[in-house]
Amino acid sequence: MRILSMMIIGLLISLSSSYVLVTLSIISKNTVVTGPELLEQIIIAAILGIVIGLLSLIFELERLLFTIQLTLHFSAVTLCVFTAGYFGRWFEHSSIFYVFISEIIIYFIVWCILYVLQKIDIQEINNAIQKRKD
Repeated sequence: MRILSMMIIGLLISLSSSYVLVTLSIISKNTVVTGPELLEQIIIAAILGIVIGLLSLIFELERLLFTIQLTLHFSAVTLCVFTAGYFGRWFEHSSIFYVFISEIIIYFIVWCILYVLQKIDIQEINNAIQKRKD
């Protein structure tokens, strides 16, 4: 169930990010995207999101230090993003630098959101434990 959950979360984050980036690209370059091109980008974003979701399972490995997990995850995500960029022809429209900066921004935003959600979960667990003690 955890694997499916991570895949769905990755899919939703990727599709949302893709929508924003495609929209910004279209607006900034004043271009038109055809239906087949948009479908191709949606498929690439979906596959990318599912793969990144699966890669996030690395954080379940307790025997690795968090810094190693984070480094491995970010490196693998970057490799996946560049591979998706190659197949999606992102580098014809944007530089590798722009794609990398976009990845870093998205990565940071997602980590901030996950951090806040974990803090809320921890607080709820602590409250439940405290109620049991009382």
